[in-house]
Amino acid sequence: MKNIKLLSLLAATTLFCSLNTFASSTRKVNPKVDIDSLGGNHELMEMAQNIKSTSRSRIVQDRIVDGNYAFEFGLQYGGVAGGDPYLRTQTIGAAVDFHITPRWSVGARYLDFGSTMTPEGKRVSETARKNYEAGATSTAFDIDTPQNAVLAVVNWYPIYGKTSFLDMGVTQFDLYVIAGGGSMALASGTSPLYTGGVGLGAWISKHFTARFEVRYQNYQDQIVTGSRSLDTVVGSLGLGILL
Repeated sequence: MKNIKLLSLLAATTLFCSLNTFASSTRKVNPKVDIDSLGGNHELMEMAQNIKSTSRSRIVQDRIVDGNYAFEFGLQYGGVAGGDPYLRTQTIGAAVDFHITPRWSVGARYLDFGSTMTPEGKRVSETARKNYEAGATSTAFDIDTPQNAVLAVVNWYPIYGKTSFLDMGVTQFDLYVIAGGGSMALASGTSPLYTGGVGLGAWISKHFTARFEVRYQNYQDQIVTGSRSLDTVVGSLGLGILL
């Protein structure tokens, strides 16, 4: 009797173990659980993050445009703020830059100025003319209009990047600092001219660029009351070609 009970217990134990093994072998795979379990593997996650970071770094660092030993020729149009309160001045000009490296370039600017009188200038001028014709004491009225200017400049490009414009493609851009000096021709003669400012250059393609510059410039003009130092700000837009 004891042998029969022992055999029955052994048979039941064997059957239970067999069913357990069969259930484990036929368990369905849960993709979500398996994928989520990857987060527990810290080494694998660090490797994936490092690969992603390296790929992005390469994309930012590769320049679309080669700025080594290349000439850039351009045209500019802009306006002048400050200076003589009786004048409203605009400028058109030509520029040439020699890119030594992607970080540095030297160049020259030629600017031609066109001026018109502001409403305040017209009022003061008309008042002075009427007082003079009437024989009354008149406040001296004089303006010294800028004619043209020639500048030598140095450009430094410390910031470079890329952006997507309306999903039409990747555009390279450079933020740069500009400084230089030259000569300003006025109605009364010439004056030293000094300038400094910042600019943004966006490369439309490997050979065409658009530029926006804001520059401070200082020079002296001559009016009937004597010479005076004028501080002006020039904002300009330009297009260029890289050869």
